Amino acid sequence: MHSLWRWNGLLAAIVTWLPASQAQTIRVIRFSEGKPFQMGEVTSRRIVHPDIGAKRTTLNYSVSQNGSEFSQHVHDHSDDTILVLQGRMDLRQGDSRVPYNAGQCAFVPAGQIHGTITTGEGDTIMISFQTPPDLVLYTGARDSSKPGAAPPQGVIAPGAVKKIDFAGKNGFFTDASIGSKRAAGAHRILKRSERFTTDIAEGGEQVLFVWKGALKVTGKSGTYEAGEKDTVFVTGPGSLEVSGDADESTIIQIQAPASTR
Repeated sequence: MHSLWRWNGLLAAIVTWLPASQAQTIRVIRFSEGKPFQMGEVTSRRIVHPDIGAKRTTLNYSVSQNGSEFSQHVHDHSDDTILVLQGRMDLRQGDSRVPYNAGQCAFVPAGQIHGTITTGEGDTIMISFQTPPDLVLYTGARDSSKPGAAPPQGVIAPGAVKKIDFAGKNGFFTDASIGSKRAAGAHRILKRSERFTTDIAEGGEQVLFVWKGALKVTGKSGTYEAGEKDTVFVTGPGSLEVSGDADESTIIQIQAPASTR
């Protein structure tokens, strides 16, 4: 009997000792909580970023008008994925420009010089995620348009940037098969009560951005609701059940595993 008490006590001690990182956390970030940052002529909002505990990915949201330029820059150790949700833009690399329409995205590997120039009439809306987070981006130090700023130090490798029609997919549009080894992005359209399940490993993160409609997310700690332009940020481990909560909902999902090599 004394041995059983000692074993139960040891189990309790182990449970108490387990680090908090092993618990699943779910947070709904309202659009109004985004923090602005400036690059060139474009003001963006950082939605998911290291200040809220993100270690594997970020999520930024920008609205710009015709002719506005997001300065050319380089992420030294981060891949960048830029989605055009509304309007049009050109991805600029040096003197070259490649047009992107709503429903298309650019996957930009680490080290590649890149920027954007808005070309559509009315508001152009884009989101982007860097994996892992590029802390320098938010400081303005990468803004090559500032007076006296040095040009971006990187490369422009033909074919390195991938142009993808994400809106034509109901599922993943970036993954390791295109060179995106640090994260995978999915475009999902859900009818009301339509659902899918997704898993997060220990140390991993997941982001669910609601472009249109609404969703419910159920995890270990309960059920959470997110509306249009809200973001659900989840750290692992565990499973999530994601369901549409409007007649039709459009969601951008980002999976960032623990390993970002």
